[in-house]
Amino acid sequence: MDYTISITNKCNLKCSYCYERHLNTEYGCINNDIKGKIAEFINLQDNADIIYLFGGEPLLYKDIVKYYCESIKANQFIITTNGTLLDEEFIKWCAKRKNVIINMSHDGIECTERGADTTVLDANLKLLLKYQPETLVQLVYTEETLPKLYDNIMYLKGLGVKKVSATMDAFLTPADPDSFGDIMREQWRKIADIPKLFVHELATKKNTIKNNNPGLCEICKKKLFINWDGSFYPCVQFQNIPEYRCGDIFVGIQAETARKAHPDYSMISERCKGCEIAKYCRNSCACRKMATTGTVRDISEAACMEEQVQILTALEILSKENGGMKQ
Repeated sequence: MDYTISITNKCNLKCSYCYERHLNTEYGCINNDIKGKIAEFINLQDNADIIYLFGGEPLLYKDIVKYYCESIKANQFIITTNGTLLDEEFIKWCAKRKNVIINMSHDGIECTERGADTTVLDANLKLLLKYQPETLVQLVYTEETLPKLYDNIMYLKGLGVKKVSATMDAFLTPADPDSFGDIMREQWRKIADIPKLFVHELATKKNTIKNNNPGLCEICKKKLFINWDGSFYPCVQFQNIPEYRCGDIFVGIQAETARKAHPDYSMISERCKGCEIAKYCRNSCACRKMATTGTVRDISEAACMEEQVQILTALEILSKENGGMKQ
């Protein structure tokens, strides 16, 4: 089981595309009582693979981050941070533990959508790469920054980045879908040709195509989101929605009611019916559907385009690598 612990949904930045701002939920952070109960609950399950330490910005509470890395039995800890609060002492502490990984967000040449100082992010990223050279850098692109996506990724590569993840603003509604799709296709083709760079989305798509298995999104079967108040939800997009609440640290996982109430949770997106490449798509990801349309029955047109472009790009890569393949 993978567990995501939302240490807080507070943040020191105000990214235009932030999911927390769109969720419009109460802001808070884990208190001392809840902190210990979460660690106790996970250890009692004795099945933790990856613990994701999440926010908001989790490094607003570095002491809680360290507590979980020291107190929970898990194979790996992944901290997702906007990078502004990183310092050498904390990075060295993580590096010494071997199984504590830091994923950092950085949008490239300009970070105006994040309200962050690019100079500060560059300096902190270089420091992080010094101790964790395989750091995954997470970039978000909007309709305005899409035409510069390749340039922004090349900028990160120039800083020494070896692994990137590039995801679209989940709430994006393109003014001109046809033009948007053409630009996206052009950008991802160029990204695919960047040498010696791991691109998470393309690697994932290639693996899905090879195995012909996109995976199934199920309520609290393989992953659990633990909110800062101790409540359980299937994923981040469902936090504080009562009908998706799946128990808490006091009563344990109680997901059966949510499973029965939402048989469409794992359904293929409605717009994907009849699509030839739907079998390679993340179209059953409930968190993605909820993020882009506010329902578990469909994904947005822009998200559909992103899936199509990434799948077609991955198919082209595999064709080049293998001299053609069966689809």
